[in-house]
Amino acid sequence: MSKNNNGNNNVISLNATCLAEACKKKPQVAGFCEEHFTWFKEGLVTKEGIKPIDFDKKFVSFMKRKKTAA
Repeated sequence: MSKNNNGNNNVISLNATCLAEACKKKPQVAGFCEEHFTWFKEGLVTKEGIKPIDFDKKFVSFMKRKKTAA
C-alpha cells in the first residue's frame, strides 16, 4: 500500500463561527447563524459577512418591514 506524501491535505476546514463580523454563534445556513442569514437575504451583509456602505439605510428599512409584518 502506498502513502501519499506530497503534502496534500484532504480535510476540508469548516467555519466554526458565523461569517458575520463579530458573531460567535455556530453557522446554520450558508455559513451564517439564523439571524445573520436573514440579514444576508435582506442585503444587510455580503456573502463574506461584511456590512455594506449603506447598512444604516437598509437596516432602518428592514426594521420597518419587520415591524409591520408582525
